[in-house]
Amino acid sequence: MADTKNTAKQAQDIAKLDFENAYAELQVIVERMELGEQDLEQSLADFERGVSLMKHCHAVLKQAEQKVEVLLKDSDGLFKTEPFEAE
Repeated sequence: MADTKNTAKQAQDIAKLDFENAYAELQVIVERMELGEQDLEQSLADFERGVSLMKHCHAVLKQAEQKVEVLLKDSDGLFKTEPFEAE
């Protein structure tokens, strides 16, 4: 039961991360695992967290992609380009 609570807490923590911080943490995990200096238990924990971070990053990118599509499609469903205007 403790593992389930810990996993749920980790998922909540990851969901709070913005893309840049999640990706930076994922890079650190990958670099640490590539060194191969961890024991099996820590490697598995890093792998699990890395998979969760990767899924989170993918979801954030997918959401951003969908927002861009909504913003750029015209009434006929065709893409149109508009100059970027900074606010």
